[in-house]
Amino acid sequence: MSRILVTGGTGFVGSHTCLELLKNNYQITILDSLSNSKIKTIDKIKEIAKHKDRNYSSDINFELGDIRDYEFLEKVFSKHHSNGCNFEGVIHFCGLKSVAESLNQQLNYWDVNVSGTINLVKLMKKYHCYNLVFSSSATVYGNNHNVPIKETSEIKPVNTYGQTKAVIEKILKDV
Repeated sequence: MSRILVTGGTGFVGSHTCLELLKNNYQITILDSLSNSKIKTIDKIKEIAKHKDRNYSSDINFELGDIRDYEFLEKVFSKHHSNGCNFEGVIHFCGLKSVAESLNQQLNYWDVNVSGTINLVKLMKKYHCYNLVFSSSATVYGNNHNVPIKETSEIKPVNTYGQTKAVIEKILKDV
């Protein structure tokens, strides 16, 4: 059975993604700092994932920590590597997400969103994990009034949150 690391897995989109992964027979490791969510989300995921034929609880591992903490993140990768259960891929949802807040806490947004992602990508490379799904944002397109916005639209964010997402996209294209 394949194991997927889901960063930000206790958030709204992350928790729903975790349920879908479990339904499709993936083992998951949820990594979250709980800065935008609550620990009881893990219990809810386990409760919803109960199935009459199979209990998915053993397929769920939770790691409480911050991806800016390189040593913590390395321990997560190392633990699974030494158990012979390397991550097949990473779904990367974690990060700060408020446009309004990003205008007042610019450095915090750059640190969490960009520095955290750089740590993640470094460790993915070190542990030979080359599959990544990154959750970006429509804010990378700025004040685009064309609806629906096409992915080929010009990237020109107008706030710090959108700028961090655009920079991460650029970094991921480069590596």
